[in-house]
Amino acid sequence: MIMKRALLLKRASCLAVASVLAIGTSCTPQGTIEIGPVRVTQAIGESTILQSIFLPKDGAPIVWSDDFCDMPSEQELQDEVLNVGGIDLSGFVRLSALNLINAHLVATSGDFNFMTSITVRFIPKPSAGDPVVLGTASNAGGLGTEITLTPPEPVDFLELIRANDESDSLICPKLEYTVSYSGPPTSDVAYRAEVTVDGYVEVGQV
Repeated sequence: MIMKRALLLKRASCLAVASVLAIGTSCTPQGTIEIGPVRVTQAIGESTILQSIFLPKDGAPIVWSDDFCDMPSEQELQDEVLNVGGIDLSGFVRLSALNLINAHLVATSGDFNFMTSITVRFIPKPSAGDPVVLGTASNAGGLGTEITLTPPEPVDFLELIRANDESDSLICPKLEYTVSYSGPPTSDVAYRAEVTVDGYVEVGQV
């Protein structure tokens, strides 16, 4: 519902790395240096919250989840972002962190006033770590026409990807949504979304 899965990671990572490289730097043969953060905001698409999810309900918070089977591996992410103009940069540039700042939702049809809170969690596959809150927002009077989902603690997408890579489980990770509401929406709610991340790269002989 909120995030376009691999599209989010790849687009934001590409922009973050390209922005870092555009700064320009020098490094010594003895090791690597880390550059960043470079803050990037990227549109990640549009989606719809269906009125039927909330009908008929007793007012208790609603929880549902979507499989996140197309989460990219670290190697796929490196291949995607570290090939500029056909030149392979993987030998001396490596993505070192991709920190989530927030996700921003803007209603384009209807509004979020029926919601009093929303929390989005990443549920890793078995043996790949603990659930992580990607963002939360609340307002007893309703969430209006725009929602900014802010993680309560730092979230590094790259750490989540590495833990996912290390797990041998065939079960997909998930994105879980918990919504409290004052009543059902009067119609489906269409919205567009963007995400803001801070990107870091290591430059040197990696």
